[in-house]
Amino acid sequence: MLATIVSMWQNHQMSSQVVELNQSLSELDRTMSSIHRQLERGISVSGTAGVPGGDQYADALNDPDNLLEAPTDELIYADAQEGGTLRRLMLTDPAGFNWLVENSVDVNEIMTYVHEGFARVDFNDPDNYVPSLAYKVTANDDFTEYTVHLREGVYWQRPNVDMSDPRYEWLRERQEVTAEDAVFYFEMAQHPEVQAAHIANYVEDIKEVEQLDRYTFRVTWDRPIYHSRSTTMGGYPLPKYLYTRDRDGNELPEEMVPAEFNNHWTNDYPVGTGPYRFISFRAGDRIVLERNDDYWGELPPIEQIEYRIIPDADAGFAQLMRGQIDFIPRLDYSRYRTEIVRGGDNSPFKTGELEHDTIDQFAYHYIGWNADKPLFEDRRVRKAMTLAFNREAIIENALHGLATIQTGPYYWDHPANNPDIEPLPFDLERAAELLDEAGWVDQTGDGIRNKEIDGEMHTFRFTLISYNHRPEVQRWVSVYADDLRRIGVELRNDPVDWALMQRRMEEKNFDAFTGGWGLGWQIDLYQIWHSSQADVPRGSNRVGFRNEEADVIIEALRTEFDEDKRIELLREFHEIVHHEQPYTFAYAPKEVSAWQPRLQNVVFQRIRPQSYSLPWYISE
Repeated sequence: MLATIVSMWQNHQMSSQVVELNQSLSELDRTMSSIHRQLERGISVSGTAGVPGGDQYADALNDPDNLLEAPTDELIYADAQEGGTLRRLMLTDPAGFNWLVENSVDVNEIMTYVHEGFARVDFNDPDNYVPSLAYKVTANDDFTEYTVHLREGVYWQRPNVDMSDPRYEWLRERQEVTAEDAVFYFEMAQHPEVQAAHIANYVEDIKEVEQLDRYTFRVTWDRPIYHSRSTTMGGYPLPKYLYTRDRDGNELPEEMVPAEFNNHWTNDYPVGTGPYRFISFRAGDRIVLERNDDYWGELPPIEQIEYRIIPDADAGFAQLMRGQIDFIPRLDYSRYRTEIVRGGDNSPFKTGELEHDTIDQFAYHYIGWNADKPLFEDRRVRKAMTLAFNREAIIENALHGLATIQTGPYYWDHPANNPDIEPLPFDLERAAELLDEAGWVDQTGDGIRNKEIDGEMHTFRFTLISYNHRPEVQRWVSVYADDLRRIGVELRNDPVDWALMQRRMEEKNFDAFTGGWGLGWQIDLYQIWHSSQADVPRGSNRVGFRNEEADVIIEALRTEFDEDKRIELLREFHEIVHHEQPYTFAYAPKEVSAWQPRLQNVVFQRIRPQSYSLPWYISE
């Protein structure tokens, strides 16, 4: 009997060793395959993504005239296991997949996986740009002329259509990315028929974009302008061979290309040059991305990314618990309270069933007041609205401490933020006094303030459109409505889905709305705050902010390159916005992300996209 037990134990040990050896060999095989793929493409295998291999590209980074720097961030983890599908939660359907026309956070996130710009910002040092599709960018002394050198041997992904269909035969041949595609991007961005209002003011000062050779182009600006650097290097090519043809490959008349661009057939099959390729989208269900094995750079370890579209946060968490979802970028605040803050020993975050981390989001939330409506045209009224907004209580109770009070248009921890500006306190008495001063008083005795404007009596009732899939917003809107009622103002909440909310904001069909901006490190105020943008169709100055002094600062910032002077001007603008209160700046959110333990090396970036999964891998 003892001999049998010993024999079984020895066999078990040998079996375990064989399994471990096979696993080690499999991991080694995956690692060697990855290295071979990288070497075939001439890519550095040091683990630092973004640095092109080959003497030509490496030497370019030593050129003192090159505006690009070697990256300091490591986007591909050296010891990552390859394989697996990352299943991420997404709350809403994206509005579309035309990178230039659509500007939502969700679409931009998907773009970071599927496509690339000429250069990208270093996550560790966001003042620096590092190579991507371009390996070298030079400029003249006054930064009015940029010469961009593109990598060779980068190919467009093919649209995910049925290539066995004879009508798509013209798509079967690989197409290389060239300077012609870069020029095409700037042509579309500048064209008045292309619905890209969010970028139009950034490219309006471009004088000329010309192709110098197959892989080199030059961007010439009318005048020295600060954002010329970020606009040039942050641009990206567009596949001209696709956008200038119909579905059957027939060339479109040149004059039709801009109008067709907005709703081109390829918007259903977005393509790029990035580490993942777009496979499919089913509305209300999922978006599927697959690793692009034809990628020019270092391949990420995760083979597939699925965005599971689930509007209900509780349903999304339930799927996380069942292992049907791997990653939730933002836990609902109430779930954070019950499972983490007050969670007992059986909480999945205490038992090790789930992992979590808290991230400072590079964003802020606000209430936008339509200054073109009689209710909110007076600065005193807008200030009263902020004084009636109990931000401290909302952060403590509705958000469970996961936010920082916001006082202006920059991230609270950015150097541009003016440290001398204190947030307005919660003060209903002072709010009521300001409304009295502005002529809004209760003239009918029903408890609601009134005012005669241009011979017409207006009652201080307004509708606030809010995003219906943010439960915490709905909670604080209810609290806010109660406080406003105490000073004679009636708030009517209108919760809507994102598509309708976006349309009403773009059409300026609102009294007020709950909004938010995802922020970049480089600051240009023109798009959101310049008076000229208040009347731009689909523009970002939705609240009708017009201020001559602010315009002077915004325009000065566009041509000021000295960083100390820029900070001074940015802080002056902060003072003006604080005085005018075009927004009630609410808070910069902290978000709690949750994930399955099988996800490894889950690191978050300092700037957006913060939950960029290239460094992650799946351990089965």
